[in-house]
Amino acid sequence: MTSHNYRSEFIEKVSCFAREEIAPWVAQGDHDEFPMSLWRKLGDAGLMGIAIPREYGGLGMNYLAITLAAEAIAAEGGSLGIGLSWMIHNVVARLVFAGLGNEGQRSRYLPGLAQGRITASISISEPEVGAHPKYLKTKAERRGDVYVVNGEKAYLTNGPFVDLYVVLAVTGAEGAGEKKQFSALIVPKETPGVTLTAPMKLANFKPSPHCGIRLVNCEIPAENLVGPEGTAYPDIAIAFREIEDVTLMGLVLGGINRQMSLLLKELRRQEGATAEDLPADLGRLQYLRDTLRLIASEAARILDSDGRHEGLISLVLSFRDLARQFQEALQKPAAALLMGNQEFGMLSGDLVRAINLARNVMTLKQRKQGAALLQQTRSPLRKRDSGGFCV
Repeated sequence: MTSHNYRSEFIEKVSCFAREEIAPWVAQGDHDEFPMSLWRKLGDAGLMGIAIPREYGGLGMNYLAITLAAEAIAAEGGSLGIGLSWMIHNVVARLVFAGLGNEGQRSRYLPGLAQGRITASISISEPEVGAHPKYLKTKAERRGDVYVVNGEKAYLTNGPFVDLYVVLAVTGAEGAGEKKQFSALIVPKETPGVTLTAPMKLANFKPSPHCGIRLVNCEIPAENLVGPEGTAYPDIAIAFREIEDVTLMGLVLGGINRQMSLLLKELRRQEGATAEDLPADLGRLQYLRDTLRLIASEAARILDSDGRHEGLISLVLSFRDLARQFQEALQKPAAALLMGNQEFGMLSGDLVRAINLARNVMTLKQRKQGAALLQQTRSPLRKRDSGGFCV
């Protein structure tokens, strides 16, 4: 299916749902409690299995579809929090269960995930250390037909209400430096030894709920192992970070679209004289938004392509940089017009947080790119870099 088909058919369906179901909820103003009735409606509308294969009840699409739909949900619904919870559900279903699950796991879980009757959360990060593999301590010890899991996980999106936790745990080590090997296990919420920590009180992305879990001597059947033993960090943790970076572009772009709609609505309402430089200010916002849309679509297409994702990190870094420029440029025309607008304030706070997610990691990647260029300049031989420059 082409991008045009996505926009003209599927995306219109998503937009219609967001206008009729999400936007009225946003207008009610109480964004602290997660609306489970709305979550069920998303499932009834067929929007919970966008990238799940059709034979398991999904729509059989891809990450581009998730990215475009995330834009529509945020733009027409006005809630990055609902969009984030929805996005993570679809990404986990595609990456973990459809992408790495065996046939038994697919048959057992994918139909429920596609209908929204089952929700899963990736459980990688741990308290105080984040997701750095060197510091992760949760362990899974193989004992016959089960793994015994002990540890604690944190920052789980949708954690308070999910049915399944995809837990990354240390299952071994290799090499002289004893590099940790991680495996992924499907841990049902009702498993003895699993307890939820207190919900996290986040200032942004309301009402998307987050919490942690503790696992004490949890016996998990070996058949719940997802993918090969020992490969979960590259297969899931690194892959998830990359996919989240791209699909999050859709949410950010949708939020930007919503901000622009609110600004233009207020300008039409006032119908007064405009500042002399307002057309130029709006023009800059327009070209930044158009460029962000092109970057998001291209990044999602690269994600869906086979082979290595050359250049993807440059698109992610560029998107974040231009999105910051948009937020800075928006302040001039919006400062006086939308000062007391609650929805605009909530959107702006969520967008700043989304744009700056994992900013330290992004800075490290940027430095790594620069260091590689410097290394080329110090080489005794002249080489041609990937951008076509002789150095």
